[in-house]
Amino acid sequence: MPLPPPPPAHVQLITGADVWTSQGPQKGQAVAIQKGRILAVGSIEALAKSHPKAERLDLPGGTLLPGLIEGHAHVGGLGALGRKVDLTGLDSLPESLGRIRVWSSGHPEGWLLGRGWDQNRWPAKSFPRALDLDALTGSRPTFLQRVDGHAAWVNTAALAIAGIGPETPDPEGGRILKDAYGRPNGILLDAAMDLVGKHIPQPTDAELESQLKAGLLSLRADGFTSVADMGVDGRELAAYRRLAEAGVLPIRVFAYLTHDHDLMLKELKHSRPKQLAFFQVQGVKFYLDGALGSRGARLLAPYADEPGTKGLWVTDPAKVGADATITLRAGYQPAIHAIGDAANRAALDLLAEAKKKGKGVLSPRIEHAQIVTTEDAARFGKLGIVASVQPVHCTSDHSWTPARLGPERVNEAFPWRSFVEGGALLAFGSDAPVEEANPFVSLAAAETRQDPEGNPPGGFLPGQRLSRMEAIRAYTSGNAAALGWTKDLGTLQKGAVADLLWVQVPLGEITPEALRKVRPGRLWVYGVEVPVRP
Repeated sequence: MPLPPPPPAHVQLITGADVWTSQGPQKGQAVAIQKGRILAVGSIEALAKSHPKAERLDLPGGTLLPGLIEGHAHVGGLGALGRKVDLTGLDSLPESLGRIRVWSSGHPEGWLLGRGWDQNRWPAKSFPRALDLDALTGSRPTFLQRVDGHAAWVNTAALAIAGIGPETPDPEGGRILKDAYGRPNGILLDAAMDLVGKHIPQPTDAELESQLKAGLLSLRADGFTSVADMGVDGRELAAYRRLAEAGVLPIRVFAYLTHDHDLMLKELKHSRPKQLAFFQVQGVKFYLDGALGSRGARLLAPYADEPGTKGLWVTDPAKVGADATITLRAGYQPAIHAIGDAANRAALDLLAEAKKKGKGVLSPRIEHAQIVTTEDAARFGKLGIVASVQPVHCTSDHSWTPARLGPERVNEAFPWRSFVEGGALLAFGSDAPVEEANPFVSLAAAETRQDPEGNPPGGFLPGQRLSRMEAIRAYTSGNAAALGWTKDLGTLQKGAVADLLWVQVPLGEITPEALRKVRPGRLWVYGVEVPVRP
């Protein structure tokens, strides 16, 4: 990738589109940019008069927005999708096995890797087995992650490499599912995935850099100019720094370290940058529980459809609390994965305690915040905790969430309106590659709480819907505020970075159905127009 050109030194005047400000779309407005920053926002006549020599960029209608910020993604995972069989959206076990067969015949070497399967889409809704894979894969080790990344489907060869047998105990923070005879059945939940995962050959440094660039270019193609990368390990951190030093990062990256205590202490001893850069360490990503789809999310009461479990503590809450306090005191941002109502309550409790011990400059975050009691939803705003949510999780999971929770607590699911009414800051993301990164699909999901087919009729718990203004704010100024860059990012105002997105439609007027079909038209990163498609 060649080095990007510097931002133009001369004034450019962008006209012709509705300008999306904090008050929504404004007609008859223009944006002047220079040297990578916004010089002014105002009427076309006024800006043309004050900058008579400006280069005019006349857009044919549509809407000019701040560059969108992806608030929660896994960039390396997104960039690695080309190395894996894609099982997303398949509606049966036979269909999934057919996809695996085709992929493996075209990619016959090494481990067979994949992701995206979801047993909740299949008629029986039961987990697949190692035996289902063995006839296809034989002695070739196979590791296929569930759509949420919190379960793996492996074959007998992979179990053998890891030494997993009937006597293997569940690791802390994970489960090895077993059949009626006590034999591992090929499904590993959360921390148990590492028993096999650690045997998978790691990419080279060059492959890792290529994956990160591919993930960032994919996000840029969706209209994003910044991303919060949730869970960056030591090798990815080094790769990012090499890319940043070479000046080839296609969008801005805010990295949240994996919860590796030694890595965390090493990095957090440095002061957080005070100047906006294309790459910086932002905080630490912690895991409290697993995911609802694999029944790893930690609930206050047992699962309605599996009364023998309340889910998992992936990490001891006391350990998360101690390291979150260290993170906050160092001036960085704790971001805690919490999906179940028990995990969200624990996250709120430990963050409240951490803030008492030393308030940081950044508000702590809870990632996903999917199942939250009414009482706890109100605590987000009171405690100053960012609610980092992914609207597409609601519309992907609505059909089976009631079965997991039962009728008495299903109203705890995805309480976005409750967060807003309680004064919490909302930050939007997609959790890509768990979900499609497309922000316009997420915006429609936030507004309707329906999937693209219009289900469920009227929306899932429609009282929790958001307006379009609120949803776009969560993808722009909300994410900027969550990252601590309110004056620089996520806004069209004087002095902000000229990260801009143009779409060809009047974004404030189209239907949710039309919103899902919107694609980026033109994009500027730091005042430089960049290709929307890689």
